[in-house]
Amino acid sequence: MRPFCRHLALPGFMLLAAVLRAQETPAPDSGHIVIHTNVQEVVLDVVVRHKDKSQATNLKASDFTITESGVPQTIHSFRLARGSEAGFIAQPVAMEGASTGATAATPVIAHEPNFISIVFDQMGADSRRNALEAATEFLDLEFQNSTEAAIFSLDLRINVLHGFTSDRTALASAVRLALKGNAAELAAASANVLNETDYTLTGGPGGVTLHPGIDVTRTADFSTSAASANPLSESQTQLAAMITDQRGMVDLVSGMRTWESLEKIVQHESALPGRKTILYLSDGLVDPPARQDIVRQVVSAANRGNVTFYCIDVRGMTLTTSNGASTGLMESATATSKTKGTMSSSPSVAMKQAQEFDEMDQAAAGNVQLNMVELSQGTGGFAVFNTNDFKKSMARIMEEVRTHYEISYVPKSTVYDGKYRQIKVVVDQPHLTVHTRDGYFALPQLNGEALKPFEMAALHILDGGPRQDFGFHAAPLRFKPLNDGYHFEMSIDVPVAGLTTAVDQKSHKARVHAEFLALLKDAGGQVVAKVSRQIDRDVPAAELAQFRRGEMIVTMPFEASPGNYTIDAIAIDPEGNRASTRHIALAVPQPRKYSISNVVVVRSIQPLSAPRDPGYPLEFAGGKVTPALDQRASASAGAALFFVIYPDRDTPGKPNVTIEFFHDGKPIAISKPDVGSPDEVNSFPMFQFARLPTGDYVARVTVQHGVRVSTESTSITLIP
Repeated sequence: MRPFCRHLALPGFMLLAAVLRAQETPAPDSGHIVIHTNVQEVVLDVVVRHKDKSQATNLKASDFTITESGVPQTIHSFRLARGSEAGFIAQPVAMEGASTGATAATPVIAHEPNFISIVFDQMGADSRRNALEAATEFLDLEFQNSTEAAIFSLDLRINVLHGFTSDRTALASAVRLALKGNAAELAAASANVLNETDYTLTGGPGGVTLHPGIDVTRTADFSTSAASANPLSESQTQLAAMITDQRGMVDLVSGMRTWESLEKIVQHESALPGRKTILYLSDGLVDPPARQDIVRQVVSAANRGNVTFYCIDVRGMTLTTSNGASTGLMESATATSKTKGTMSSSPSVAMKQAQEFDEMDQAAAGNVQLNMVELSQGTGGFAVFNTNDFKKSMARIMEEVRTHYEISYVPKSTVYDGKYRQIKVVVDQPHLTVHTRDGYFALPQLNGEALKPFEMAALHILDGGPRQDFGFHAAPLRFKPLNDGYHFEMSIDVPVAGLTTAVDQKSHKARVHAEFLALLKDAGGQVVAKVSRQIDRDVPAAELAQFRRGEMIVTMPFEASPGNYTIDAIAIDPEGNRASTRHIALAVPQPRKYSISNVVVVRSIQPLSAPRDPGYPLEFAGGKVTPALDQRASASAGAALFFVIYPDRDTPGKPNVTIEFFHDGKPIAISKPDVGSPDEVNSFPMFQFARLPTGDYVARVTVQHGVRVSTESTSITLIP
């Protein structure tokens, strides 16, 4: 479903689109949050087949009946996209209220773009061979006009291996990299894509961490250095391993990474015009614990964005399927969502605490093909499994990309109550089979973006609803300059002890559940950007005390153009029925070719389990930085600051850095470190370590590159 506009064109139709770009919009009439419930147009891509599997391409609008939650709908527009013409043929539609003497419009042929994303999840050696065969079969098919593809791989994040192109030779090379490349090569490919654009896709778990109440920056000696390696990792190996395990327990649950990554790809592809297709190749698709709603959530988001999934199980021919269903190509699974049992999966094998989970949670992940069917069929595609011959399936996918009906209607119900609206499309010829999207969540829009179900409660509270304050910190951190603004990371820090975490006596687990939302408003009070995150995990009761000594830290990317803004941030404790808010002022300067980020006080550094994500500015080659939003550090252990230098590529030589500490307005320490070598995206991540007595300080960083000089400062409090 595409709200309001039929097609939103972006320069070059690139997937690497800006995340939540701030735009100039009229000021609202009041100080309240503007939640739009305007009529939204639902757009369906419909494939109709005869019993012999051939497509029926001679149907008229009057042959179709569409219902939404059982209510008949009136077709607003109707057209047939034809592969042979690489375009679509618009056909006249009898509109409600139209004059009987009106002249029908002459059918026309126009070009409609098709964007195909080929996404490879982690898989075994045999599966990789099958995946290579399937992808090769697909790329061997003819790409007609306006058809482009991109290649992605998923591990701990989304690796963008090649942007959209019709160059099938380049795509084939990216496919081989996805299936045979190591983690460093995949990260380097993403960095190469990032170097070609100001924007990147920040996917996967990036940004959610859980820390114990231990300052991991403890070390015997502090010094100034470039952040080319983690200087704290060797002396803190055991603490860092514990933090990594706990972070995994909370965030890197097997299955959730994949669903969040797929939802992130859907989010960005939704902004592209035309038909969007995702070929997802994997060993199956599991449900994460406590998030069995995620399938329908991704289906709804895909249907809103006109994105169709085709899921391919690349394990090949097996004696028994993992869900016990019939083998071969499953075209219809209308009973899937009704019969699918509760599924769960064990966390990543890297997490020792996974042994604490119940055996039932570990064993119930077998229905992985049912999820593939539900995701595919729910978005108008189909799933492929239990086969070693992918040629016919790939040809059929390309046929549906090229040839399909596009039908739109305006829902008769204007009540956006958050319920799932089931869509049913039938034709009056019983020998025909119809494939299309199955529904969407009826949610209002905020700044043109459909709300998620959990965001509704947060918006009502921000708009004057009841709240019960509990402690948390929030801050927007400015990083990379863009063409017309800056990349920010909205960081929110909530002590786990402040959340309600009751232990279930049957499962012997505690639910760690929090919801976060931040609204960026312009000077007129209009919402121009929104970021949100929901964390919902089960923690073994034996680990709860340790978890409650820690912090839940969430970072969420957004972009903002120059101007003055305010940020309304909210943290919700759903289990305790409590909410807490913060109001923050933000001034965004004019972007420059040369810049330095905000200076961040470091809470901890985590070792990376994979090469850094170049699109996540708090990661560097030696680890991931977790900011201390309370601006405090330990005087006995020392303080650490982190910042990133973004040099002007046209200015020769390396930047010169001066770092000064002030106490009561007087300089007490100065350092002039060497910046080292630039990283793969031509930036210089930097650390400053220092031992200082207890007290309040100001740290000032001055960077000179050629004739350009930039300065950033931050306050820091050293506590005993």
